[in-house]
Amino acid sequence: MRMRGRDVLRPLGIFLAFMAVCTMLSRASSSLTVAVVQTASPTKMVISHKVTAVGKVEEDQEMAVSTEAGQKIAQIWVREGQTVEPGDVLLQLDLRTLKGQIASCGEGLEKIDLETAGLEKAAQIQAQKEDLAVRRAQEDYDLAVAKGDQAVSQAAWEWERAVDRLNGYQQEAEIDEGEESALTEAVYAAQKAYEEAMDARDDGIREAARALEDAHVQEPSDNTIRLKEIEAREIRAQMKKLKKIQRTGGKILSPIKGTVTKIQASVGEVTAETPLLFLADRTAGCRFIAQAEKGQEEYLQKGVSVTLTNEQKKKTSKDLTIDSVKADPEDPDLLEVCVRLPADLLEIGDSAKMTVEKKSGTYNTCIPIQALHQANGTYFVYVIREKDTVLGEQLVAGRVSVTVQEQNEMYAALDDGCLSSDDKVIQNADKTIDEDSPVRLDAS
Repeated sequence: MRMRGRDVLRPLGIFLAFMAVCTMLSRASSSLTVAVVQTASPTKMVISHKVTAVGKVEEDQEMAVSTEAGQKIAQIWVREGQTVEPGDVLLQLDLRTLKGQIASCGEGLEKIDLETAGLEKAAQIQAQKEDLAVRRAQEDYDLAVAKGDQAVSQAAWEWERAVDRLNGYQQEAEIDEGEESALTEAVYAAQKAYEEAMDARDDGIREAARALEDAHVQEPSDNTIRLKEIEAREIRAQMKKLKKIQRTGGKILSPIKGTVTKIQASVGEVTAETPLLFLADRTAGCRFIAQAEKGQEEYLQKGVSVTLTNEQKKKTSKDLTIDSVKADPEDPDLLEVCVRLPADLLEIGDSAKMTVEKKSGTYNTCIPIQALHQANGTYFVYVIREKDTVLGEQLVAGRVSVTVQEQNEMYAALDDGCLSSDDKVIQNADKTIDEDSPVRLDAS
């Protein structure tokens, strides 16, 4: 039995329709699993590095204001952050306390004068005693020498007479042995008396000489009068300072044009050696201090240009330079950046944002930083490639190794030749991709 033509075409049509439906379903399923990507082409540009940090304006030079210790504070006329001019009243001291201290200084000087007069009189008497002791010791020495010499001369004469008697007796014709023996004993006795006189004279002179030496030795110097003079000089200097304060009516005045940065005094308090308050010298300018992350030393260096922006005052200051960069004293992981400011540019206490931008050379092949990947120390990117599949030509991700010359937070500059200007570099994908991963371009 012969089949009619339409009976033959009907199964073929059903088959073709089935294949079309399967193709559509396959492509629909593929669209759900294929990564949607956004691409960018390599471009020529200048890579710049920008560092920002927020900080505050501080005083460049600070002056401590103090007064004499022991003063009672009656009133404080300023507050922290207030600007003052030279001669403005900062504090008022209690005048009653001040007058009492001046009177006390006068009484102290009078007391020292009386004590000094008594000490000078006592010193004069002591000097007279010492002079008298020296004169008497000298007289005793001279008398010892005279008496000693006289006694020695007498003993020598007696010895000489005894020798003469013995010699005269021995020349006589008849000699009595007993008489001769007596005369000989007399010679020995006279010699001994002479030697004893010599010893006695030497001892007497030695003792008198020592007494004279002792008389010449002065008592240790008494510095009491000198100390009293120093004490009096200090009291006079203190009194002069107190009277100077008294002439201003007990008012502590500002010595400079400045800003009150810190007050350490309170009403009713008695002043000590510590400063009452601190003034920032506004004529000396101020400085901007900011903290930045460590590792930015390459871009934050002395002499580098910076821009300061104060949003509150809508003020932007350019052509400023970094004065110093050092480790932050409170956090070793941060850098402290200092920028000196000219007078009246910003006020002490103002906040500002610092921007440092350093531009490098021009690079021919630059891509967005998010397009750059790294694995095992090697950089690479994904580019769009076309690949033949059973479903026809399909877009896939191709991996290309690259060498990075320089990069910042937005772009990376690659070696020339890594990519061409026609390459479409994948910079974003809604799914994780790898080599040969199927992809499709974002149509939005």
